[in-house]
Amino acid sequence: MSIKVDSFGQVTANNIVEINAENFQQVILQGSQQKLVVIDFYAQQSPESISLSEKLIKLFSPYPDAITLARVNCEDQQMQALAMQFGVQAIPTVILFKDGQGISGFAGDKDVAELEQLFAEHLPKPEDDLLNQVNELINAQNFNDALPLAKEALALDETRADIKKALIHVLLGTGQNQEAEDLLSSITMIDQDDYYQSLVSQLELNKQAAETPEIQGLRAQLENNQDDHAVRISLAVQLHQAQQNEHALELLMAVLVKDLNAHDGEMKKTLMDILATMPKGDAAATKVRRKLYSLLY
Repeated sequence: MSIKVDSFGQVTANNIVEINAENFQQVILQGSQQKLVVIDFYAQQSPESISLSEKLIKLFSPYPDAITLARVNCEDQQMQALAMQFGVQAIPTVILFKDGQGISGFAGDKDVAELEQLFAEHLPKPEDDLLNQVNELINAQNFNDALPLAKEALALDETRADIKKALIHVLLGTGQNQEAEDLLSSITMIDQDDYYQSLVSQLELNKQAAETPEIQGLRAQLENNQDDHAVRISLAVQLHQAQQNEHALELLMAVLVKDLNAHDGEMKKTLMDILATMPKGDAAATKVRRKLYSLLY
């Protein structure tokens, strides 16, 4: 994010705000209800202040949606009164403000490493951004694109229940019921909220849909004649429609490893059509593609 400076030397980045009597309530009191506000009490004549302010601006400017840096020029008489209200006794002083009240703070300059450690719990993490993208894709019913992002987010922090539940939602949306069920079992009781209960219900619905009368009938036919390729293809298509892609692929590959042109090439075409609909990074799809490639070449 670029940082602009106006003709008076003031920073004009979206989340870097110079505080005055008019905007104090909106930026600090009201703004802290939505996100963290870091109040920087500074003075232009203080080298420590200038040094710290530059570091804070650089640290927070990339996070306009998470943090506001509210800069209070204590050389201004009105702002001196504000600093006194906050109990500021030295310049520079930084106060963290959230939900209308101070939660911590410090006085004096600090190096970049200290600041990063101090604000680590407040700065957005890469998995937070990934989770936001996943939730947007879930809302759009785009489970295929959401799957690799959800898996990446969980790899970054395997302890977070909110990421697990989002991934379970995506897995159910792509028909990976067993993997979803395994992940559901790892959600502890404290995180078994309404969202969790809705995922449990969706899993049950997926299971019920997985064994339709059509699928049951085709399974019976195939058991009676394993060489009936037309029935095998029909069963694979039905399984695909019931979001049982992994089982559908297994059915087709069982024949294709012996005869790539089985049923006049229709079996391979059906397999390729199913693969084309599966999410990028799907483990089952990747495994089948590798096996198919080895057969072709």
